Amino acid sequence: MNAAWLKLIGTTEDPCPEVYERTYADFAKRPRHVTLGDRMILYAVGGRKCVFADAEVTSEIYGSGRRRWPYRVDLRYSVNLPISSGVHIDKVSTPRRDLLKSVRQASYVKLAPEEYNRAVNRLRAAPRSSGA
Repeated sequence: MNAAWLKLIGTTEDPCPEVYERTYADFAKRPRHVTLGDRMILYAVGGRKCVFADAEVTSEIYGSGRRRWPYRVDLRYSVNLPISSGVHIDKVSTPRRDLLKSVRQASYVKLAPEEYNRAVNRLRAAPRSSGA
């Protein structure tokens, strides 16, 4: 398996929307280790503290044309839930690492295989909300 990443979507000033349908993820700084074929678990910044999607990186890094977030990769989702159906970050964390603390320090962090597998399994098993 390629690398897996936990990627923050949104900011405290501009939280992630309830439904995130963009087919890309933007970065403020060039993501040096993210490559074609990597996996991304998307984490909604804001009050809910949850992961909500699993996606594959389908492009190399390219310019987004946005000043604040100038770097972009394209994504193809295998799971993409409304935020209200997402999985709390504590259910993805392992005894070895509290992911909530890790996401406070970076806009994306590399996931261990165990963390990625926990996230994917919980996302696939999450009940879909009936329209939040």
